[in-house]
Amino acid sequence: MSAQSRKANANLDLIGKLAVIAGGSQGIGAGVAIRFAKAGANVIVVGRSKVRLEKVISDARKVAKSTKQKFDYVSADLSLVTGLKAAAKEIEEKTNGHVDYLIQTQGGMPNGRYETTSEGIESHFAVQVLNRFQLNYILASSGALKDTSIIVLAPGGTQTEFNLDDIELASAKKEGSYTQLGKSIARDSVISDTVTKSLQNRFPQIKFFHISPGIVSTNTTINQGVPLPMRIMINYVVGPIAARTFGNTATSYADIPVFLAANKNREAVVASQGYFFGSEE
Repeated sequence: MSAQSRKANANLDLIGKLAVIAGGSQGIGAGVAIRFAKAGANVIVVGRSKVRLEKVISDARKVAKSTKQKFDYVSADLSLVTGLKAAAKEIEEKTNGHVDYLIQTQGGMPNGRYETTSEGIESHFAVQVLNRFQLNYILASSGALKDTSIIVLAPGGTQTEFNLDDIELASAKKEGSYTQLGKSIARDSVISDTVTKSLQNRFPQIKFFHISPGIVSTNTTINQGVPLPMRIMINYVVGPIAARTFGNTATSYADIPVFLAANKNREAVVASQGYFFGSEE
């Protein structure tokens, strides 16, 4: 879908629009931020590292369509509920309560370990699921989010059964890392689908998408501490081959969320495929 999206986005003009990219300090998020900038949008990137955020802002300015475009960042720990709420408040202040597009790419693939944040929440769940919902809900409830929200993570539309009484997968914390990893992916998929559908029903004026990145060449396995054998396989075998064939780089993938968020031609895709996209898309 990246090639089709890239072609459709060739003349996209987003002057006057504002995009917020959570997880925008590197990888897919940085790629999406830069693609929005290239299309003329004002951009705010959200992440933990000020150095990386400033680098993304610098790169965005280099490709900007107009010198009048505005670029800014919010530095926050999105693994914490307190950090997420602080980020949401700052986003509303910096945007004067008007966000056209919200794209969430924070975190990455699970690493198969059961760890908790300082707030006592399982770390991967906190970043990938809970706080993505929270940011959506806060900005939509306040009226700040106007048009489209996209979460980018594990495959959408899987319809996997899941035990809500074990939402943080505490029952699997003593199992092997690969078992925990697999259960995390399944959990992330079904809960994110459910959240997306629920948000669509509650805020019908906004379009909510859950899309899978598929295979994109980034540093996510290193950043997330994925088990070494899997990390080597993904980083040095699957990733490089996929990026040249059926996969994507962060730059080439970026056109997909930009297309779904801001291109008027998205309606035909939604009509045929809905709001949930698996990795095959």
